[in-house]
Amino acid sequence: MMLRYRIPAAAVLLAALYPLSAGAIDASGPGPDIRALQQRIDQWLEGYNHGDVARMMDVFSADFTDEQQGTPDAMDKAQVTKLFKQVFAKYDTSIDAVTDELRASGDMAFDRGHYTLTLTPKAGGAPVVQQGHFLEVWRREGGTWRVQHIVDMHDPAAAGTDG
Repeated sequence: MMLRYRIPAAAVLLAALYPLSAGAIDASGPGPDIRALQQRIDQWLEGYNHGDVARMMDVFSADFTDEQQGTPDAMDKAQVTKLFKQVFAKYDTSIDAVTDELRASGDMAFDRGHYTLTLTPKAGGAPVVQQGHFLEVWRREGGTWRVQHIVDMHDPAAAGTDG
C-alpha cells in the first residue's frame, strides 16, 4: 500500500544544506571562495549531526528566506529555526544529497543539487522518504558566506511508503 506523507518544511531544508558530494561537481569561482562555501556547508552538517540548531542557523543570513514547494509563503529564519527544533524532536533523520553545481562570483554564489531525505518517527512507524531538488543563493557578509535564500522542489512521486 502506497501512503503519501507531508514532509515538514524544515526537514526538506535539511537536505538542501547537506555537504558537497565526494564525487565531481560542476564548480567555478575563486578556489578560496569555493572552499569557504564548502566549509560553511560542513558547519551546517556538523550542527545538524549534533542537533545543534544554533550552529546550523549561523549559516543563514539574518534576512534568510526559504521557499518550499506547496507552501503559500516563504518562511523566515525564525520560522525555520522553530521547524528544525520540531523535526529533531519527532524524527531520526537521514540525508543523502549531492551538490551538482556551485558557482561563486564576487560576494554572491549559488549551489544547486538533489537529495533523498528519510525521516523515521521516534514514536515508531514507517519511515517517510522525500526526494527533490534545491537551489541556494549565498551572500558574503563581512567576509562570511551565508545562505540568503533557498528554493526547494520536492518530487511528488517519492512519497514515503509503509513497506
